[in-house]
Amino acid sequence: MTLETMELIEGLLSYYLSIQVIFSILVFLLGSVVLDVYETGVYENPKTVFQRTLTFVTNAFIGIGPYLNKKFLKYSFLKRKFFMLIAIIVQFFASVIVYYVMKNLLRAIFL
Repeated sequence: MTLETMELIEGLLSYYLSIQVIFSILVFLLGSVVLDVYETGVYENPKTVFQRTLTFVTNAFIGIGPYLNKKFLKYSFLKRKFFMLIAIIVQFFASVIVYYVMKNLLRAIFL
């Protein structure tokens, strides 16, 4: 595997992890405005292959923010925002750790 391919994989990994964190921040800041747009692209009970595929792709790319928000809905507004902020901070540090672990692992295996 060439160095350019490794850099491309690392770039895609950082892109994916940053999308997850940024969408979680948007859910934290804008709340229902972003979640309404998200829910139009996701089927609650997908029945066809197309609906399942679309729901899987949407949840795979930006699903952690709405998932956390749904889990925190049982709390009051201030507690929900506080828990979401803590979750975003943890998610950010976890994303950085995952990125560097994957980067070093890929470089150790292929270079």
